[in-house]
Amino acid sequence: MWEAVLLGFVQGVTEWLPVSSEGVITAVHALAFDNEVADSVAFALWLHLGTVFSALVALRREIVGVVGDTLRNPLRPTRMAIYLAAATLISGAVGFPLLLGIDELSGGIGAAAMAVVGALMLVTGGLQLRRKQGGNRTREDVTLLDAALTGIAQGLSTLPGLSRSGLTVSALLARQVDRREALVLSFLLSIPASLGAGLYSAYDGEIYTSGSAIVAVVVAAA
Repeated sequence: MWEAVLLGFVQGVTEWLPVSSEGVITAVHALAFDNEVADSVAFALWLHLGTVFSALVALRREIVGVVGDTLRNPLRPTRMAIYLAAATLISGAVGFPLLLGIDELSGGIGAAAMAVVGALMLVTGGLQLRRKQGGNRTREDVTLLDAALTGIAQGLSTLPGLSRSGLTVSALLARQVDRREALVLSFLLSIPASLGAGLYSAYDGEIYTSGSAIVAVVVAAA
């Protein structure tokens, strides 16, 4: 049980930082607790459900605003609503095939998989060092090009070791979006992606019906 608490805590902290929570959880679960890499990746994806709950609470005003605006005028959605929908579709188109590939490969390459995770975490660190300062564009200025770039960035972050928030925020800052606005857009975009990742992991994983797995998600959400 303490393993679940620790992993949930690590997920809860790292998801909000420009590091790969999936990479960290995969490394800790595999190396510290002697699990197969494939199982560790699956568990890392499962813990994304905790991120969904915490993001829903933290961004509740923004979510209510987007939903309310869309319901009031469904034929003329706001730019942010279009951005979120388009970026989510693009990230799924990029990320889901990668996720299937990870499932196929991670169980067979063992230690090499952890080396890849480590290398991708170094890539994330390098991107943070080179991250731009951003500009003064707001959520009402985002375009389909912004959606395409951040959708691709989020899709690539399916690879353990690449930070989802780091890649998406960097993409938005490069497009001269204000730093705070970039963070809000990034974490709003994380909600459907994290929900999809968690549900995919839980689809046929019997381990995720265990009490310890539920505890890990609750701790991650807290």
